Amino acid sequence: MRVGHPEIEIEAEIKDDPMRAQFDRRLISQALTNIIKNATEAIEAVPAEELGKGRIDVIAARDNDDIVIDVIDNGIGLPKVSRARLLEPYVTTREKGTGLGLAIVGRVLEDHGGRIELNDASDIRPGARGAWMRLRFAISGHAPKAETKQPGSEKKAKASETAEAVDATNSETKIAAATSG
Repeated sequence: MRVGHPEIEIEAEIKDDPMRAQFDRRLISQALTNIIKNATEAIEAVPAEELGKGRIDVIAARDNDDIVIDVIDNGIGLPKVSRARLLEPYVTTREKGTGLGLAIVGRVLEDHGGRIELNDASDIRPGARGAWMRLRFAISGHAPKAETKQPGSEKKAKASETAEAVDATNSETKIAAATSG
């Protein structure tokens, strides 16, 4: 992204190093890339006389059993009305947008036991313009299993008791792998 947008300063900070988690590297990288792409487009939409220097901060940290990646930009920000609808397929605020990007990101994170949160940059940096996107997913790399009845018993099993081994498509790696390349 830096090569494609040299006018935008992109800073990555990893709070806990190493930060190990199991996840599908391709899918989480795709989700993070999509959010950063959206941030660059939001910065480009700010009139030059108002912008100053475009900036995107990517901050990764561990929060209990989750990995949290915050992407904060100083672009035009998110609409105040119907913000949650941006996560629905085919809903977009951009003239040439497909409305699939955030829906896909949301689905990837759900499949990894997480979610996406759409906030204003001013919520974390008072007085700031722009958006603050929070990507959260489980360090286990998958959503907890739904509770199921055990044969011959009315007692329900806990998700941790029914969890299966993570398949070979997930890879254990540092979160830095998702922010590189």
